[in-house]
Amino acid sequence: MNGFERRRQQKKDSILKAAKELFNQYGYNKVTIAEIAQKASVSQVSIYNFFRSKENLKQVLLKKLVNDCFIGLKQIMGSQVSIKLKFEKIFSLKINLFKDLINHYHPKYIEHDIHEEKAVEEINKKIESRVYDLVDDGKKQGLLDNSVSTQAIGIFLEIIQYYFSSNPNAAARFEENPELKKELPALFLKAIAK
Repeated sequence: MNGFERRRQQKKDSILKAAKELFNQYGYNKVTIAEIAQKASVSQVSIYNFFRSKENLKQVLLKKLVNDCFIGLKQIMGSQVSIKLKFEKIFSLKINLFKDLINHYHPKYIEHDIHEEKAVEEINKKIESRVYDLVDDGKKQGLLDNSVSTQAIGIFLEIIQYYFSSNPNAAARFEENPELKKELPALFLKAIAK
């Protein structure tokens, strides 16, 4: 990547970062292109050149959030830490993702955009698949109860997902009390531990 391409990518990254921060703080509908440009220290024209519209900027940001989540998930699964710590990290990853999705892609918007809905569904299935992999590993190691079915675990995960998607303030509770991010997977593990 030459100097011009690097500066161009840095500008694009700056716009995405500014948009994410402003959407988190004020919500998608209340943020203007002018505010994003000011926070990113770029012109509004630059935003339109890169993204064409605020809606397209939102779509690119969604893809970035999902991609970042996939990368984080791979890192967690490939790490050499305990199953308990992996569960904590995955639950934290999912909570952070839901927080971002609620601020950027509130369910009332997702219902009207099949691409957003499919992207969110894809990442949730990927996370659930990794949780199932961890449960299987825990059962093989004798740490988790073999009598707890995958179906029961799936229902538990759906309950958590429903809780976050139905309660826009849910993720904020975890930001206010970071210990909850550890307590939720601890409860899960206690329910399925031997």
